[in-house]
Amino acid sequence: MVRKIVKWFVFKCIYPFWYWLTSRRAIRRNKVIFVENHQGALTDNFRLLYQEFRQRGYDIHVHYLRVAHSGWGTIIRRSMRLIGDMATASVVFLNESNSLFGAFTLRKGTQLIQVWHACGAFKKWGYSVADKEFGEDAKELSRYSGHRNYTLVPVSGRDVCFAYEEAFGLQGRHVVKPLGVSRTDVFFDDAYKQKAFEHLYQWRPEWKGKTILLYLPTFRGSIKEAKAPDALDWEILAGLDESYVMVIQNHPFVTSKMEIPADLSHRVLDITGMSEHGMTTDEWMIVSDICITDYSSVVFDYSLLEKPILFFAYDLASYYDERGFYFPYEDFVPGPIVYNTEELVEQITGITGFDYHKLNAFKDRYMNGCDGASTKRIVNRILETA
Repeated sequence: MVRKIVKWFVFKCIYPFWYWLTSRRAIRRNKVIFVENHQGALTDNFRLLYQEFRQRGYDIHVHYLRVAHSGWGTIIRRSMRLIGDMATASVVFLNESNSLFGAFTLRKGTQLIQVWHACGAFKKWGYSVADKEFGEDAKELSRYSGHRNYTLVPVSGRDVCFAYEEAFGLQGRHVVKPLGVSRTDVFFDDAYKQKAFEHLYQWRPEWKGKTILLYLPTFRGSIKEAKAPDALDWEILAGLDESYVMVIQNHPFVTSKMEIPADLSHRVLDITGMSEHGMTTDEWMIVSDICITDYSSVVFDYSLLEKPILFFAYDLASYYDERGFYFPYEDFVPGPIVYNTEELVEQITGITGFDYHKLNAFKDRYMNGCDGASTKRIVNRILETA
């Protein structure tokens, strides 16, 4: 009860008053702010946009709120600094939800851009799952909605606009636009792709010529108690010959690594939280030959590379009940669905029969805004409406 009262007072009194007070100053037209909600470094959702504005001579500020890693007092202090800074900003970029941005009415002349951290629309979120097991309380979500001030939400393609409008409660606002996703520009950059392979072979020269399986599952359970999937049968996976290697990267919310048997450690690596390889997730997607996922939005990014995707959805029935999807899963995914490791291995060894026509149709439908020029298109739209 005390926590609810404190939250109400902070969001309904302190934050809006501080924004009103600090916004008495003039807006600085060359000031751009990037807000990282959880991470302590600038993520790939922002990197190209940051570079584009920097090249154009803008004054750029970055705020790291570290919401998932900090106490209430620290979060409030960081939020107050951010509010005071954004009160005079021309453009503010977000890539995740935060109710802070609904605590006040954005002043005219400031644009609030939600670039989101994922492509497409797969698992339901936001208002789409309100009052469900995974979602928030609908009344609480409306009382502290962080979405109402968005002036632009660029997304990956026309056919996913409705999902963002629903999830953010933006129906009828016309701010969700299929301008593309900035970070996907790297998949059209030949120099970037070449460097990805150079990075791999510097770290693992013995992997040259190997078939690289990239396992990118989403987390299970709640965000605070996120768990990695646990359905891989290592004994069956060991049946793949030595020409196959597997890289596992769990969702950032997952902190514990999978227990890989010692006899497989030379060709199965869990790189979750590992930094010594120096490679980004985008680079891993580029150097891999087959992606294995489940309900992760990585399917949208990977489709741009036009390489096979397998869906290890061993708990599909329960996932439907817990969260749900914007499209019927079985008809939507652009690759074979497998329910156990034996079926997974069969699909890997029989990958020559993969249906590329279905994959390309998926890409053309849900990623038609991503063509290598998304960053410039987003920035130009922002500057046109300034």
